[in-house]
Amino acid sequence: MKVNYGNAVPISTVDWHGKVSIVFFLRGCPYRCPYCQNHELLFESNMVEASVLEAEMKKSRPFVSSVVLSGGEPLMQKDAVKHIASSAKKIGLLVGIHTNGYYPHVMAELMEEGLVDKFFIDVKAPLDDAEKYAKAIGCMDYSDIHLDPKSVMEKVAGSISIVLENDVELELRTTIIRGFMGSSDEVSEIARSINELTGSREPVYVLQQGFADKAMLGSLRDIEPLSRDELLGLADVAHEFLDNIYVRSKEKGNEKVKFGSV
Repeated sequence: MKVNYGNAVPISTVDWHGKVSIVFFLRGCPYRCPYCQNHELLFESNMVEASVLEAEMKKSRPFVSSVVLSGGEPLMQKDAVKHIASSAKKIGLLVGIHTNGYYPHVMAELMEEGLVDKFFIDVKAPLDDAEKYAKAIGCMDYSDIHLDPKSVMEKVAGSISIVLENDVELELRTTIIRGFMGSSDEVSEIARSINELTGSREPVYVLQQGFADKAMLGSLRDIEPLSRDELLGLADVAHEFLDNIYVRSKEKGNEKVKFGSV
């Protein structure tokens, strides 16, 4: 079994809050998000045997309780993800997957086979605004992306719905990049679209402090990240539609927002 492999973090406490994880970054992605920090994973191939990743898992096993598959977009490599997840389960590790939500059918197969414990889905823009989603995934800046934004939104919405239907743990998250995506109006629209899709205020929603210093689009690299206080202000905006809101910042890590004390 071959894997288009990027790199690994042997021990991480930030990729799955509350868990210590080994993280594998797999190559390839259908998007070209202008603010992407891992864009070096998008354009080259590095095929390795899955046994290389299995050996890394076994090495980290005494210190971690989970494996996180990230990218890039790991679900582009369905067979490799299934193989790695199965190997992780055999040695007693939980499996988490960071995904952009573009592959709901792959997510369904993983859940049917009991191979995943938590999905982390990026909601990059309001789920009912094709123009903003097109901007977020790079349709306006890169000629090598040929995706229909409406179809993309439908796939992301479908991914969220199918995870909720299967009662698998779910985290929804938006990376906030000043002046690009994440104004008060945009966060309100995203939170509203999540509420309307799920019919609930309960989904876990994380506002992530975005760092653009290594962004794929050079014009974004001088943008100052939002402060923790600014993220808390956006959380208050999202609270009109959602209750389980977290902010994730360099200053304080992952924090559940207690409304009334923001």
